[in-house]
Amino acid sequence: MLIASNIKVYWMWAAVFLSYSITWAHPTGNMIVVDNYVFWSYINPIDDAQHHACIMIWKDGSTPKVFLKSEHPASDFMLSTKGKDIYILERRYLQTTDSFEIRLLKTTINQKPKVLWDWFEDRWHIGEAGFFMLSDTQMVFGNYPSVYTLQKGKQPSLYFEFETPINRIRAIPDGTILLLGDTSCFLVTQTGNTIQEWNNIIEPKITNAPLDRNKVFDVDFQEGRLLMAYWGKRSFEMIDAQGNRHTLYQHAAPFTPHWVAFMDRDQLLFASELIFDGSAPKPALIKLSPKGTPKKVW
Repeated sequence: MLIASNIKVYWMWAAVFLSYSITWAHPTGNMIVVDNYVFWSYINPIDDAQHHACIMIWKDGSTPKVFLKSEHPASDFMLSTKGKDIYILERRYLQTTDSFEIRLLKTTINQKPKVLWDWFEDRWHIGEAGFFMLSDTQMVFGNYPSVYTLQKGKQPSLYFEFETPINRIRAIPDGTILLLGDTSCFLVTQTGNTIQEWNNIIEPKITNAPLDRNKVFDVDFQEGRLLMAYWGKRSFEMIDAQGNRHTLYQHAAPFTPHWVAFMDRDQLLFASELIFDGSAPKPALIKLSPKGTPKKVW
């Protein structure tokens, strides 16, 4: 079960990131692909000072549009997919009690979301470090430094032991799991056995990293290739199946990479401005072809 010190750290960072979100409108969330549709978290409108979370949807040849918008200020959406099913964690901040609540929704591309788990207190920051569903009544989520499982209506417990502290998890369609550590990434089984490992994914001599955080923020995996959003370098990078590393796209300040996803043979690269001047930050979602040709999506 989560230890008290971990919960204390969570509340400290929750306050920090909530402040950041409201100040410069950058959301907590992620990006997924379902049947060649792309879904990602943001806020709507982009300059909404009250931070009403939304989920955007896009398919090649169309214009991005709002798929779902939260009715609650200071809210966030976190996404996961299992086949054609889309699972959505909606989180809201309650100023009256200075606490967070969360609920779980389930939908498909053409279906109205339904509530699977109604609102309950979120003392664990569920979904912020990634989550996936084993069934409609059991989820797995990351919470530094470990991976936990949660049955509906119960308390979290350790999903499996892992020797390296974990910052983020991601379910892969074949049933394996990506675990992102501070300087390494691991592809593992559902029991935590390592299938593949990438070490030294961080370049130690990076200077002027955004917020002084030299880290990889998000990863995805496909056919031996590791796709990375390298926050510290403002770049999107790939380690191919032969172990060779390539920079796919390089941003300049104030844009900072956040999320990645494979879409067939293309790569989806999401960044947004990291600014503190009170203006609304602009998002930048790019689809990169296998030949390296970028297409602006949003």
